[in-house]
Amino acid sequence: MSNKFLETRNVTKTFGKIKALDDVNFSLYKGKIHGLLGENGAGKSSLMNVLSGIYQPEKGSIYLDGQKEKILSPDIASQLGIGMVHQEFRLVESFSIKDNLTLSKSNIYKDNFLKSFKKYSEIFALNVNENEIISDLSVGEKQKIEIMKLIFNDSNIMLLDEPTAVLTPQETSQLKNSLVTLAQEDMKTIVLITHKLKEIKEFTEIVSVMKNGKMVAKDLATKDVTDNQLIELMMSTVKTSTVDKDNKIGQIKLNVESINFIDEVSNIKKLEEINFHVKSGEILGLAGVSGNGQVELANIISGIEKIFEGKIIINNKDVSNKGVRSRKKLNLSYIPENRLGVGLAPGVSVIDNSIVRDYFHTKLGPHLSKNKTSNFLESLIKQFSIKAPNPKAEISTLSGGNMQKLLMGRELVGDPDVIIASQPTRGLDVNAVDAIHNLLIDQRNKGSAIFLISEDLDELFKLSHRLLVIFEGKIVKSFNTIDANINDVGLAMAGASE
Repeated sequence: MSNKFLETRNVTKTFGKIKALDDVNFSLYKGKIHGLLGENGAGKSSLMNVLSGIYQPEKGSIYLDGQKEKILSPDIASQLGIGMVHQEFRLVESFSIKDNLTLSKSNIYKDNFLKSFKKYSEIFALNVNENEIISDLSVGEKQKIEIMKLIFNDSNIMLLDEPTAVLTPQETSQLKNSLVTLAQEDMKTIVLITHKLKEIKEFTEIVSVMKNGKMVAKDLATKDVTDNQLIELMMSTVKTSTVDKDNKIGQIKLNVESINFIDEVSNIKKLEEINFHVKSGEILGLAGVSGNGQVELANIISGIEKIFEGKIIINNKDVSNKGVRSRKKLNLSYIPENRLGVGLAPGVSVIDNSIVRDYFHTKLGPHLSKNKTSNFLESLIKQFSIKAPNPKAEISTLSGGNMQKLLMGRELVGDPDVIIASQPTRGLDVNAVDAIHNLLIDQRNKGSAIFLISEDLDELFKLSHRLLVIFEGKIVKSFNTIDANINDVGLAMAGASE
């Protein structure tokens, strides 16, 4: 393959004990659209952050047009013609489109802005005036402006991190046409980071695959590689389950019926016709790449999100119009994926965080009882093996594992009928993961109905009786984990289950 434009050699980046990038070799070719594929945490964004100057690697070299370069900052990357569109918009909301496109000192179209704006507006099918304020635009229009910023800043290498996540199917199709035009007519080199096999197949000419911080395949011709081959490259091997799943299964405790949800900000449908149930003593897993509606679904079931279509039924009682407290009274517990910020209050003491769920049980008249709160925390520490030497210390002084055990202990102490556990072991070490798994298994054996949301297939296969796969807000497949095939699950997660 000719026209190698950019190359990384043995790039390594660590965060503490975690190797985000492990001797990564990667190549880009001028005027080509590249796909970078991998599971969450594979290292895709970390590699792009190195190329765009946000991260500095501890080891390795970057070559641009055959010349070794040191990319020490985003400004230097921009001067070298490398630009990145992140998943979160980086626009000045109160400024106009024109202001946002001409802010950069490297802008090349200031003198003929209107002519250039018209040209690229046609390429991106953007039908707005250059004086429109960013905050008045739709999410899809903002995404187009983000990509146009790279063009106006003279970026020859365009790194796009999940650019279709906020787009409608029609906008996604239009974006494909726009990128093809930029590659062919402007000779832009484009990297599309995505987890969707359909987009890899439709958008790209060359695909590379990452797993666990390593580049496991590069420079594959997209037209010659199959979906199954890509899934085998990107998915980890699922360990054989060692958890006994012959426990008693009882009656339905949680019913989720015809849930539809549209995000008010983006006006995009995040959930569509979600239906499932969970029985007493059962763990139902939900697999999916982050951002496919998992957070919205958990918030709806727990009562945090109140504006939706459909029904949530707990213990045969319709709680669709009830809030968080009403659902807690029906013995529902929620372990959110954001343990510090949603599950636990940062800046607040260990003891105060411990009593949030059972606040009313630790009162003495109109005040909190010091003895009751202390006894409650002591019981949590003993029962769930939490290391918290100082009850008045800020919660953030605990390790991640101990924070998670405190959160789970607080939510599980009353033997809840229904548990929503979202990413319960994310970021924890092996010992902490085992401890959390044992807590969930113990609750399952006591008769709790558990809805386990996780991006870790090892965890889902180990703990779940049944497994659902969510993709773009829809349940696309269901499996019995005892006879499920990892490739079939992976294909469904990537939107290629048909």
